[in-house]
Amino acid sequence: MANETRKDVELPGAKEVLSLLEEAVQFAETLAIPPADRTLTVRIGEELIPALYEARTYLEVGYLRAPEIRQGISRASLVASDLADADPAFGPLHSRLRVLLEEAGLASRGE
Repeated sequence: MANETRKDVELPGAKEVLSLLEEAVQFAETLAIPPADRTLTVRIGEELIPALYEARTYLEVGYLRAPEIRQGISRASLVASDLADADPAFGPLHSRLRVLLEEAGLASRGE
């Protein structure tokens, strides 16, 4: 992180990535509302959302190039993939997270 500065947040796409991440969190929260399966909602609350919040923390402080951003989104995407295997209603969440991961990668490279 020595090469990173607060100005990273001004890189193209930083605000878009943060916006997409917030939308993904909100979407995950709506999927966790009852009558959703309790075991699936626990995974959302205990694994998926915390992984996204970790990524969001680095975005908010301006470290767009921090590997923790992609790692957090990747972990959330893996959880969403498992959830989609158990219940197809989680497929759109997994798709959103894959798009978010791609956008985060592009933004971190300044593309």
